[in-house]
Amino acid sequence: MESAFYGYYYVSKDCISNTWDTKAIELYLLNTGYFSDNGNGSFGHNSTLLSLQLMLVSDYSSWSSNDYNSIDTNYVSIVSTKKNESVIEQFFQDFEIFLGRQIIEEANDD
Repeated sequence: MESAFYGYYYVSKDCISNTWDTKAIELYLLNTGYFSDNGNGSFGHNSTLLSLQLMLVSDYSSWSSNDYNSIDTNYVSIVSTKKNESVIEQFFQDFEIFLGRQIIEEANDD
């Protein structure tokens, strides 16, 4: 599929050495009732195209889904549909409040 259909986002700590508690994020996502745990820090929304990958990265510009850490997280990669869906907008607002950080749209190189 073409990237125009997808939105690529992330949320990260202000400093790479600062972290969130991975288990707290996982519990938050599961307690919403909207996400399934796909293993190794990967979560998928049950009714729309919205997936998250929790990671502990050593470089914000170079990472992979293999950077999952069950204790600490400093970077969350998010992929969603580009369609203006209220469920995604509401999740973004709530997740930003929970994490205390703003979700950023990745630059599009197209």
